[in-house]
Amino acid sequence: MLLLAFAALFSACDQGYFQAAPTKIQDFRGKLLDGTISTYQAEKGTVTLIALTASWCPGCRAELPLLKQLDSEFADRGFKILMVNEDDSPRIAAKYNKAAKIPWTTFHWNYDMMNKLGNPGVIPVTYLVNAQDSIVKINVGEFDEKQMRKLIGKLVDSRK
Repeated sequence: MLLLAFAALFSACDQGYFQAAPTKIQDFRGKLLDGTISTYQAEKGTVTLIALTASWCPGCRAELPLLKQLDSEFADRGFKILMVNEDDSPRIAAKYNKAAKIPWTTFHWNYDMMNKLGNPGVIPVTYLVNAQDSIVKINVGEFDEKQMRKLIGKLVDSRK
């Protein structure tokens, strides 16, 4: 049964983009765009969507309205978005976040963090993570809105 779950996870993403696609999120530490240091464990929700993004990425910009809709729909049910911005500087990332009115916690990338996230060679990438920090779904490229909404709904409802 466990092998089937891993097979489904890896068929849902193209492993060719990853050094090693993770199955569980290991705690990582990084600088937030306001300059403070935090960790995944301190910032995560009961259900967390980690989104790798950058201001120069057209696909990342395209999925931003969908992320805002998901945040609005599920935030009061334990769902949280954590963004990892891959812009060259935190200053550029902060400027982008302000202009795009991004309300959630955003880390500026670092090598340790990226290695723990499988070091994908492409963005956007999203990781849907359950309360036990297991990755339920990895999306390479823009995600399917209906599928993501359904998965998040199941995860937040299973907490009850």
